[in-house]
Amino acid sequence: MTGAVTGWVTMAVKRYLFCQRIKRLCKKKAFVLKKSGLLWWSGKNKSGKCNFTVICKDKSYCVKLVGVRSKRILYGFIDENYYEIKDYTFALAHTMDSFEYVVKQKEPYRFEKKTKPCIVMIPDSVKVTVRSETAQMQRVEIGTRDKTPEGEFYFAEKFLSELKEK
Repeated sequence: MTGAVTGWVTMAVKRYLFCQRIKRLCKKKAFVLKKSGLLWWSGKNKSGKCNFTVICKDKSYCVKLVGVRSKRILYGFIDENYYEIKDYTFALAHTMDSFEYVVKQKEPYRFEKKTKPCIVMIPDSVKVTVRSETAQMQRVEIGTRDKTPEGEFYFAEKFLSELKEK
C-alpha cells in the first residue's frame, strides 16, 4: 500500500512543479496563462476538463494533463471515451506476460476552440500507445508530437521545449 500512496504523491508533486515551470515561462515570455481552476495543475485522466491554456503570440495551446503514478504502468489511447493501462509496478520479470491491459472509461476532452489541443503526460510512462484503426486495432507506440484520437501528444519536457522556442 505504501508504494501506491508514494506513487500518487509523486504524481502530484511532479505535476505541481511542472506547472510552476509553465507559470515562470509564461511570465518570462509574456504569454497568457489561463488556468482552469484552483487546482488547475492536478488533473485526472478520466476528467474531460482541460487544465490550462497558454496563449502565445502566434498560437494557443489548450492542455490536458494525463499521467501514470509509476513509469512501469503502460498507457494507451483508444478513442475519445476510453483509455487503457497495463500495470507492471509490482510485477516480476517472469510474470510480466500474464498482465493484460485494463480498459478504463473517461469523458471526452473538452478543448477550447481555436487552440491547438495538446495532451501532456506527466509523470511519464515507459511506453505510450494508441490503437490504430487501420492496423486492425493494434497498438502503435507514440512519442512527442504524434497524434492521438483527441489531440497532439507531448511528454512534459518536450512541451516545455516547444514553448521555449516560441
